Amino acid sequence: MKRSLYLPLMILSIIVLFVAGNHFAGHALRGARVDLTQSGLYGLSQGSRDIIDRLVEPVEWRFYYSRSIAADSPAIRSYASRVREFLRAYEQRSGGRIRLVEIDPAPFSADEDAAIAAGLTALPTETGEQIFFGLVARNSIDEAATIALFDPANEARLEYELSRTIADIERVSAPRLAILTSLPISPDNGAPNRFVSELASRYELVWVERGFDAIPDASALLVLHPWDLSEVELYLVDQFAVTRGRLLVMLDPMAHMALRPGPDGLPPLDADRGSDLGPLMAHWGIQWDRETVSMDRTLGLDVQVREADGRSRTLPYPLWYAVPGSLMDREELATSNLDLGVNFGSPGALFFDVESGFAVTPLIETSPQGALLDADIAAGSPSPDQLLRDYEAAPLPITIAARLEGAISSAFPEGPPASDLVFNPADHRDVSDAVGEIILVADADWLDNNYYVRSDPALGDYIVADNLNLALNLIDSAVGDRALISLRSRTPANRSMTRVDRLRTEAETEYFALQSQLETEIEEAQARLQSLTRSGSASALASDAARAGQAEAQALRRQISETRERLREIEREFRQDIDALDASLQFWTIGVPPALVIFAGIAGAIFRRRRGRV
Repeated sequence: MKRSLYLPLMILSIIVLFVAGNHFAGHALRGARVDLTQSGLYGLSQGSRDIIDRLVEPVEWRFYYSRSIAADSPAIRSYASRVREFLRAYEQRSGGRIRLVEIDPAPFSADEDAAIAAGLTALPTETGEQIFFGLVARNSIDEAATIALFDPANEARLEYELSRTIADIERVSAPRLAILTSLPISPDNGAPNRFVSELASRYELVWVERGFDAIPDASALLVLHPWDLSEVELYLVDQFAVTRGRLLVMLDPMAHMALRPGPDGLPPLDADRGSDLGPLMAHWGIQWDRETVSMDRTLGLDVQVREADGRSRTLPYPLWYAVPGSLMDREELATSNLDLGVNFGSPGALFFDVESGFAVTPLIETSPQGALLDADIAAGSPSPDQLLRDYEAAPLPITIAARLEGAISSAFPEGPPASDLVFNPADHRDVSDAVGEIILVADADWLDNNYYVRSDPALGDYIVADNLNLALNLIDSAVGDRALISLRSRTPANRSMTRVDRLRTEAETEYFALQSQLETEIEEAQARLQSLTRSGSASALASDAARAGQAEAQALRRQISETRERLREIEREFRQDIDALDASLQFWTIGVPPALVIFAGIAGAIFRRRRGRV
């Protein structure tokens, strides 16, 4: 063979081997997966594996994704790749019990009609077309569960939502939620509550009445600002927690909902300002004081305050405050996707004994400026100024919501209390068989519509806080499949460049400090110049005795002009520093690696040539 044919044949052979290798890997190794990402982005949690492994009936996942239309949306296209890989991980784990079908619904097609009929949410585009990006899960008896839209902002809950579709169509009926509350929120009271309406659409609700002698069979029990429970009622709650291990407790030292006037203009006769669960709280290692509320001067919601002279001011009110997502546990599914914050009204404070036996996870806390206040003072509706006058921050942030996990023991080790009711001693349980979960929230008013819904004559009702989302997330985790409880939020696939962000932040901090200093100098010089102008000292018609004022005014004008020029110069330097940082980053990440490969190739060629000459 001619030497001149070696190079073309070698290149051709490499191309053939590359194409053949890809073809072979795409078919023979399609199911092989190795997740080497730092946070296991594409691996399944144990809870998801348990749900998949117990599948008996096959499940079909129809993944609706408008691939062609979404081609012009890089964010959606990138997240779609992430979702698709995750769906394939489920399909592989199922061993054929989950069948994944991807559908690209063309406009005005039967697939688009099916997506709309299934309740998927369409994203509009600038061209007027719609992007479908959701999932419909069906089993062999045509039961369905849907994910209306894969929202990139909700990536932390991706695995939970996918596993939940399997758990939802696997169960025979809707779970039952028992509700024990003294608040007038049941449908029988006639007062519409969005929280209750949403619960009724998802679960079968069972209301526990006053004087109950048994708690209905239910997946979980919600204790929401209860009346002062008797010893027998406390025992029944205790035994539900031990046997079922699913309890949501929402207490309040200052429940405005309970004191709301009725049709007669007066609060209910049996209304209680505060609530607790007596000995149960101490037994669970929870320090709760129904006479203490918490406040936060840095998170206060704005209120209108009328002064003695009739004028009104808008001031933050420390007793009613909004907790942002940054003060919530972002690893917990219930709080991982809350961006609007949660509004509370005079909530209490949760403290925990170190040796309680439970694993305590604070879900929501105040800022470091959180403080405690006597509930009697809060009941007097003190003004913001009165609250701030003797304000003293607590040593540590105050916990508003928490999750307790562990074995639940009975607060009645001697058995049921003496009463007219007849209990079977054999039914008494001392300790739970499995790990239980108690979710605690130190407020009840946060479920009131007024705390997270605003009404506008033109726009109608709109949501201003994540109160409802948090409540539904907490109840979903308690009422839902036990395997879902083990799931936690996932690390987003898009990871920030921490070193670059740090350098950029340092540059911005330095720039803003100089900017603020120079702007202050300009404001002070302008104020002095205005003062001279108003007094007439800066006028050209001033007397000889006022020449000093004219000189000062001219100096001030020069100072303002020079300071403004310096400010513009600093802005240019800041932009140059940022551009230099970006250029340096591109050089080291884009330019250097290919240059090193080229250099290595040239060095190798020179070495082989010299070796051949020898």
